[in-house]
Amino acid sequence: MRKRVRNYAIIAWMAFLMAIVAEGLFFSLFNPDELALATGRDWDALSAYSIGFFCFWGSFAVCGLLAVRLTQAVPGGRPRRFA
Repeated sequence: MRKRVRNYAIIAWMAFLMAIVAEGLFFSLFNPDELALATGRDWDALSAYSIGFFCFWGSFAVCGLLAVRLTQAVPGGRPRRFA
């Protein structure tokens, strides 16, 4: 159980750091005001930054969880069988 919690904490922290980098790169290329005009929504810049950050964080966390799940050993030492 402790190993699983530790893995989740590592995934959350790495996803957080990658979301910072991704948001910095994304909003260096795209202006939040222009994105609001393109989507037809009336967002202020802080809302766009917040929504973008949480979307990036969530997507990186899902990718990390999927990677950990797919690389876990099968109990009993049996090889995985794919259909």
